[in-house]
Amino acid sequence: MNKFVQEAIETLGKQQLLAEACGVSQNAVSKWLNGGTISLENALRIEKATKGKVKAEDISPEFSHLLSRT
Repeated sequence: MNKFVQEAIETLGKQQLLAEACGVSQNAVSKWLNGGTISLENALRIEKATKGKVKAEDISPEFSHLLSRT
């Protein structure tokens, strides 16, 4: 289970609300939760939906070098 996706779901209340905030299906969120690949675009959507509580680079550390945060 992806603990960061779980945290995002808990922040928004349920999978469907995270899905709507990210513009994807609830099934996609379920796949993310269970170890499915999350694109940088969707990781950034999760970050925005959670108002920064869950960061894209937390979801996948490989994104940290792509994001210039100062």
